Amino acid sequence: MAVVIVLVAVFVLVIGGGAILWLGFHVGDSARKHAVAVPTLPDLPTPPTYSPPPLPSYSPSFPSGPDSPTDTYSPPPQYYGAIAVASDGSVGKSWDYSSAAAAEKRALNECPRSHCKVLVGFMNSCGAVAYNPRTNKYWGGRGATKTAAEKDAISNAGGGHWITWVCTTR
Repeated sequence: MAVVIVLVAVFVLVIGGGAILWLGFHVGDSARKHAVAVPTLPDLPTPPTYSPPPLPSYSPSFPSGPDSPTDTYSPPPQYYGAIAVASDGSVGKSWDYSSAAAAEKRALNECPRSHCKVLVGFMNSCGAVAYNPRTNKYWGGRGATKTAAEKDAISNAGGGHWITWVCTTR
């Protein structure tokens, strides 16, 4: 049965393919006999091209002389200081350090006791420590001058007297 199906398929292909080839040659011959000339479009002129003009060169000029601005801005230097105090009044001071942490570390290292605490830190100014004998407490203060820092420390302590001060470079 399978052989019959294969033979029928081959017969259909051979007969069908031959018919298609015969029709193709026949139609091709008649098309060649009846060819018609197709008109072509006339040559059109080439459109002009656009080239933008060159941009002018730009070189900014900066004023020079005594009224000219400086090249870059440099903020003023920041100098830090600190004062550390122990409960017995021992003091450690530092000034003109580049960071608050470095100033505090140095003040603690300068304090001769192991239980010192930083009572005041300051930047580009002064710091002072005051002692109030009524409360038996030390207090820190800061200000633009030595006198202002001492007054601030005494005020913070609620009275008493100042025991030390230090100022940074400004």
